[in-house]
Amino acid sequence: MPIRAFAALVALTGLTGLAGLIAGPGSARADAVADFYKGKDITIVVAFDAGGGYGLYARTLAQFWGKHIPGKPNVITQFMPGAGGTRATNHVFAAAPKDGLFVAMPSNTYALSQALGDNAVRYEAQSFRALGRIDNMNSAIMVWHTAPATNLKDMETKETIFGGSGKAAQDYMNPSLMRNLLGLKYRVVLGYPGSKEINIAIERGEIHAMANSWASVKSVYTHNLAEKKIIPVAMVALQRTADLPNVPTLMELAKTPESRAIMELMASSTAVGRAFIAPPGVPADRVAALRRAFDATMKDPEFIAEAEKRKMDLDTMTGIELQKIVEKTVATPPDIIAKFKAAIE
Repeated sequence: MPIRAFAALVALTGLTGLAGLIAGPGSARADAVADFYKGKDITIVVAFDAGGGYGLYARTLAQFWGKHIPGKPNVITQFMPGAGGTRATNHVFAAAPKDGLFVAMPSNTYALSQALGDNAVRYEAQSFRALGRIDNMNSAIMVWHTAPATNLKDMETKETIFGGSGKAAQDYMNPSLMRNLLGLKYRVVLGYPGSKEINIAIERGEIHAMANSWASVKSVYTHNLAEKKIIPVAMVALQRTADLPNVPTLMELAKTPESRAIMELMASSTAVGRAFIAPPGVPADRVAALRRAFDATMKDPEFIAEAEKRKMDLDTMTGIELQKIVEKTVATPPDIIAKFKAAIE
C-alpha cells in the first residue's frame, strides 16, 4: 500500500480500527466469544447426583474452567439424576439452550446406550460436541467384606446382589454381563439414584456389591478401602489397572472370542469416562473456545493440585479425541450389538 494511502487509512479508521483490521477475523471471533460469555453463567448439567464421583469431578472442573474461557464466565453445576444418566443428556440435547451456556456431564455409557437402542434415549450422541475428558472410568466390580461371596470362584455358587441406578448405567450392565457370559450368580436391584445411595445400602447390608468407577471409589470411599471393607474382584477396562495389578479384566475372564468382543465393547465405554459435551447447535467458535479452555484447565497447576488434594485420578483426553470414540461406538456393527444386548438381559 502506498505511504500516502496508508496515512489516509489511519486517519479514517483511527488506531483502534486499524488494529482490528490488522488482527484479522480470528481476533474478531475471539472478541465475540469473550463478549458473549462475559458476566454470564455456564451450567454443567450432571447426569447423576451430587454425592458421587460425577459430582466431585464436575464441581472441581467448575472451580477452574471459567478462568480459561474468554470472558471468564462463572461456571455452576446442576444435578439431574435419572434413568441411569439418560434424563440429563436428553434434557441438554432437546430442551437446554444451544448457545454454549449449557453443557452436560453425561454417563460414560451415553454413546453405548444409543448404540444399544435404549428406549429412554432421545438424543444423538454423535451430534454432541465433545469438549474433553478428565479421567477414564475403568470400572471395578466390588463386594462388601461380609458378602456371601468375596471372590469370583465363590460367586459361581453363592448369589451376589448388586445395586443399580438404571439399565443404561454401568452399575447394571457390568454385573449383567458377568452373570450371563461368565456364569456367575449375580442379581441387580435397580432404583438407586447414584453411587452414594448404593454404597449406603451396602453398608446397611441391603445388598452386597456394586460396579463403579475405580477412580471414584478411591476418592470418595477412601476409608472403606483403607479398612479393606471393599474388595475389588474384577475390572471393566481395556487393560489391567496399574494400582490393581492382580485384579483381572473382564476381557481376560471371557471364555470365548465372542464373549471377549462383547466385553471389549463394554470396556470401550470406560474410555469415555468423566466427559463433558456441548449440545448440537452451539456456534463453532464457542465450541472451539470451550475445548481450548478445557485443555488449558487440565494443565492448570492449581487444578492439578486441587485434584491431588481431593484424591482424583487424572487421565485427560481432548474433545476431538473423545469425539472419535463416541462416533466409533455409535457405528458398532449390528451383529455385535445384538449379542451384547442379549448378554445384558
